[in-house]
Amino acid sequence: MARAAGDPGAGGRRRYRRPGSRRRLLVVLGDLALAALICWVGFRHGAAVLQVHEARWVVASLRLLGVDSASDALPRHIMVFRDDGGMILAGVTESCSSILSVLGLTALTVVVLRGRRQHAVAGLVVAVAALLVLNHLRLAASTVAGLLWGDAALVLFHDWVGTVWNLAATLGGFLLMVCTTLPTAQRAEQDVAGRHTARRPDSWARPGLGYRLPVDDARPASRRWTPTGLVHRHLLPRRASRWLGARREAGRIDYRIGYLPAAERAERVRALAADGLGAHAASLVAVATYDDDPAVLDVLAEAVAARQWEPVTGSRVAALRLWARGWLLPHPGRDGAPPADDTLPVLAARPAPPVPAVPRARAGDGLPSPAAATRPRSFARSPLPLPATQDDR
Repeated sequence: MARAAGDPGAGGRRRYRRPGSRRRLLVVLGDLALAALICWVGFRHGAAVLQVHEARWVVASLRLLGVDSASDALPRHIMVFRDDGGMILAGVTESCSSILSVLGLTALTVVVLRGRRQHAVAGLVVAVAALLVLNHLRLAASTVAGLLWGDAALVLFHDWVGTVWNLAATLGGFLLMVCTTLPTAQRAEQDVAGRHTARRPDSWARPGLGYRLPVDDARPASRRWTPTGLVHRHLLPRRASRWLGARREAGRIDYRIGYLPAAERAERVRALAADGLGAHAASLVAVATYDDDPAVLDVLAEAVAARQWEPVTGSRVAALRLWARGWLLPHPGRDGAPPADDTLPVLAARPAPPVPAVPRARAGDGLPSPAAATRPRSFARSPLPLPATQDDR
């Protein structure tokens, strides 16, 4: 009998597939399709518009500097009038425009950096602005070269110097986007050397969470002026600033809790929970995850259980409630009960109890005999009699 193609004996050992790999493959293929769709739609509907505006921006900037020998009378073209009477008609093509670099960074932000949300949007805006400025300088320099030395100089500068310029601008825009999107060194978990800068306590250390920065190499925190601080202090309303600060505090882990003794750690956990489960949700989840002191965990579970009236404002609050419900269940090792054994106890075989015999009733014992089944009354109409036929012959 021929074996099936999927049988291990037909082609050797069956290839092992990790669980979830098919789902991950579908996610990757979906991201690639989304990136291709963004590039196609953006190039189809945005390339011509950006070419027209880039040509106008070059002419406007040259006129601002006092150069009146350039014109944008034709869309997507720059007309250069030289002093010797010659004219150069330079066209802004798709390769001259910055549309390709802009679409590439946009697709990369949507597919790879979308987890950073508003930081990714800010990084994309900064990178696109830098790309537009650098490409504008490239087109303006090419136009000036053609105005001074002719069309050969324009083509030479645009095709050779401008290509290297465009490559450097795209790479610089990408690095600027990543630098703006990723968190700063003060808020990062690890530095470039792999040292743990968040000073996680040794009791909370877990594999894969990084290494704690040595005390000798710890740098004192210095106050510095940041754009975010200036916006919070001088531009945003106080209510909006407080709301943003509370949102940031809810997602921040206070690693100083792990350095406290058990009693002080329990009091600190109780104080954090008293402010609301959503106010310090990340710190409370970290205590439930990393702490191994039963007394501290008991205090956390009781504090969470005492605030069941609070609404579930996020996934961390839901995780805290589920954890507290599971922790407050009877624990054999914690409540003084004997620890559970993996082996089942051997029970002695018990004889089956005898089934009592039911006495059968005899005729004439005075018991009522069941009445005979009667035919139920029908509510249907009686059939009509058939008409009799008469012979009139």
